[in-house]
Amino acid sequence: MKRYLLVSLLFLIIVITASAQGQQKNRPHFSHEEFQAKQRAYITDKAGLSPEEAEAFFPLFFELQKKKFELERNARKDFKRQHNERMSEDECRKFVYNMADVKIEVAKLEREYTDKYLQVLSPCKVRRVQFAEGSFQRDLMKKMTERRDKAQKERNAK
Repeated sequence: MKRYLLVSLLFLIIVITASAQGQQKNRPHFSHEEFQAKQRAYITDKAGLSPEEAEAFFPLFFELQKKKFELERNARKDFKRQHNERMSEDECRKFVYNMADVKIEVAKLEREYTDKYLQVLSPCKVRRVQFAEGSFQRDLMKKMTERRDKAQKERNAK
């Protein structure tokens, strides 16, 4: 009887481990380069950019994204570090102003790059790019939410 339980338990552990590994392999992950390629294709299509316009625009676009990411990453590090700590009123005030300063810096970068965009695209195309970027982000969030909900339903069904 002990032998039967031991073999059954071992079999169960193997099945659970294999199942978990299979779920991880089935998750759709893509690299930063793949993300940028999808973003580029989406914005090019939705904004109606010609190949020449896209070639001139996207190096600037991705340069801005990288700079914004760096600013925001540093702010997130500070937020995570200070989030769980007890802070005095003065420390909280300083933190809140620092977060606002990061937003201001991001806005300044966006303004700077808008000027650069207008050197390679017409104002109407820049406007279409801005709408397409927002649409891409909304679509991405919607797909991520749908995938998460689907996975949750599959887990609950088991």
